[in-house]
Parts: sequence; C-alpha cells; structure tokens
Amino acid sequence: MAEPKISRQLLQQRMRNRIIEYLELAASAEAQREYERRAPIAVIPNEVINQWEDFVNADDWDWYSQPVFSAEESEAIRSFHAVWLVVAEETPDPMPHTIDALIGAPAWNRLMVAARDTLKVFSFRGRFDEQREHRFRG
Repeated sequence: MAEPKISRQLLQQRMRNRIIEYLELAASAEAQREYERRAPIAVIPNEVINQWEDFVNADDWDWYSQPVFSAEESEAIRSFHAVWLVVAEETPDPMPHTIDALIGAPAWNRLMVAARDTLKVFSFRGRFDEQREHRFRG
C-alpha cells in the first residue's frame, strides 16, 4: 500500500527533526560512542560524515526556509555545512573503523563544536510535530 502524500511543510518539519538528531550525534563524543556500541557493524565515522548529506541538500538552500526553518536556522545550516565540507575533506580515506580514532583530532573537534553551535540555534524552537503541521504565528 502506498504511503499517503504529505505536505511540503510536514516534510520540512520531519527533515528539521532529523537535522536536530544529526546535530545531537555530531556534537557529542558520548553520543557517537553510544551509537558505535548499539551498531557494532557500522563504521560510525562514516555515518557521522555521510548522514549530513541524507538530510541537507546543498543544491537547494531555499528548501530550508521560513516558516519551518527560521532565518537564523537556515544560516546556521549553511555555516555548519561549510565546516562539514572542510572536515569531510580532512578526515582519512578510508575512515577509521572506530570513533575513538577521530575523537580528539582537530578536524573532528571542529565538526563537534560547529554541531554544538548549530544545535544551540535549533534549540530555541526545538523539534516540531511529525504528524501535524505546526501553526506558525505570523
């Protein structure tokens, strides 16, 4: 059975929540270690780098727009993306198999700090409902 179609706004709300979840992971060494414990077959360094592209399409910045994404959140996404691009280039290829091989490295620290800074911006409004469109004051 086909999934029912959802509105653009509801899709944006869901993606916004995934971005917040990603930032929570990228911002925290402990969250990354916990992810590694829960998913021992996954290469968590790859996951942390690659998941960003699952939720953010740098070819369509307009998609991350108001009202679901505030102007500050949109700018924070772009700023984080710039850091992410540099870190993705600076990390080893192939990636190490354990997260502890990267935690503490200068590039990984920049990613974590940028994720924390971006998460602060998103924390102001927090997550939105995934089943109903949020009513924005306007």
